[in-house]
Amino acid sequence: MRRYLLVLLCLLLPGTALAAVSTQQLQLFIEQEKYVQAALEGNDILQQDPTEARARFLTAYAYQMIAKTDKAISLYQDLIQDHPSLPEPRNNLAMIYLEQGDYDRASQLLVEAINTHSSYATAYTNLSRVYKGIASEAYRRAVSESSEPAKYNHEIKLTAITGLDSIAPQAGPLQQIASKAQPAPKPVATTGNDTQTVVNAANEGTLLIEKVRNWAQAWSSKDFDTYRASYASGYHDKFKTHEQWVKHRQKRILRPGDINVEVGEFKVRQRGANRATVDFTQAFSSPGYSDRVVKRLDFNRVGSQWKIAAERVLSVL
Repeated sequence: MRRYLLVLLCLLLPGTALAAVSTQQLQLFIEQEKYVQAALEGNDILQQDPTEARARFLTAYAYQMIAKTDKAISLYQDLIQDHPSLPEPRNNLAMIYLEQGDYDRASQLLVEAINTHSSYATAYTNLSRVYKGIASEAYRRAVSESSEPAKYNHEIKLTAITGLDSIAPQAGPLQQIASKAQPAPKPVATTGNDTQTVVNAANEGTLLIEKVRNWAQAWSSKDFDTYRASYASGYHDKFKTHEQWVKHRQKRILRPGDINVEVGEFKVRQRGANRATVDFTQAFSSPGYSDRVVKRLDFNRVGSQWKIAAERVLSVL
């Protein structure tokens, strides 16, 4: 009977109302966990109006639930580009990247979700889970000296979101048959200081990872001034003075031949307000030498900038 009413109304209603009816049916399929039907319904809606934000989000979620991640990623990314203030697509996209083992991109998306809505409870909770999982796995590997691949991405479960709180649902004549809208997320059960600490830690972690990437890029492109500026002013490694270290590194980096330095699999640990450690994999190649190692950079905060205070290889891969 409900389906009959939907068909009848689709014949009688104008285009805007039709879109509202279809989106409500799509929402209903999602809430009934009929994800295949939801994906089909969403495709029909988007063929009529590819810009409809709620339909794009729900269709992406349906694809995510039936493991068609490429389609889900594409829809989420387009939605983020067109509606950068929405936290929900970033949260759900973070789930996909975490399942793929890309915790760096997942945590970055969650930080961005928090930055769009500073009181967004789900993103806070998920980001906390990611960082706790990373820390737990790093500790396990340090204690056991295991060479097994990290497995935290298989253990962390993030919370999905099935509604866009920032875009009001379209009213329609079938509002009475649509299930009730999800309530807005409740505030995190923490103090203001605790919440700010989570955000600050996430932002600092992202900043430190970007510092490592910029350092590697400067090394690869032989931008020695930028490379040198990444280190603390007194850094000298195994040399007696900073000047000796500078002269040695400049000679090595600027000698003829291309250099390629690729970094990834970051693990960030805060060691107080002004100290942090970043562990990561580094793949280095040059005309006469190449290797792949796990490296650690210790950072100290100097004024408002993070500077490398120590550098060492932890293991050879």
